[in-house]
Amino acid sequence: MRGAVIAISGTPGTGKSAVAEVLAKKLGASLIRLNDLVEKTGIYEVDADGTKAVRVEDLRRALRREIAGISGPVVVEGHMSHLLPKGALTHVVVLRTHPRVIMRRLKARGYNEKKITENAEAEALDIILWEAVKEHGIERVFEIDTTGRKPEECADLLVKAIRGRLRLRPGRIRWLEEFLGDTFKRQ
Repeated sequence: MRGAVIAISGTPGTGKSAVAEVLAKKLGASLIRLNDLVEKTGIYEVDADGTKAVRVEDLRRALRREIAGISGPVVVEGHMSHLLPKGALTHVVVLRTHPRVIMRRLKARGYNEKKITENAEAEALDIILWEAVKEHGIERVFEIDTTGRKPEECADLLVKAIRGRLRLRPGRIRWLEEFLGDTFKRQ
């Protein structure tokens, strides 16, 4: 596991922080939280609506510097971690959660309706998964459904996948038809 750099990505509300923390402990890995790195380095602009827009190239440089100072395995957590360059990551994990659950979680966090809808739609459309596959190739990307699972269970499955004992092939999780059906029922 020495030298492994594992990205934990997913739509907001999928459990990235909790799963990444447990996974890092199980692997004896350092944990880098991208939100903390972005805040520490100030590599963002604030949009008109108050949303922080991260400068991706600056994030890539900052993360490379951060990883260079670590000698063992690293878990990188954040909803943009899958956008890091191909050569920087050994594994890319995309956490998935049912869009209805994401909507509940984001509402509880105080997200506005527009952001809740955007994130639920992104999850239903597999946006982060396909960005990860496009950037890193299907063989480096793992997909896991966190709906109804504890972080420890997810981390155990990921350890098996990282060690080659379990295949968490991308593209198995599909919520689009169900999500669209729910959307049309509400109208």
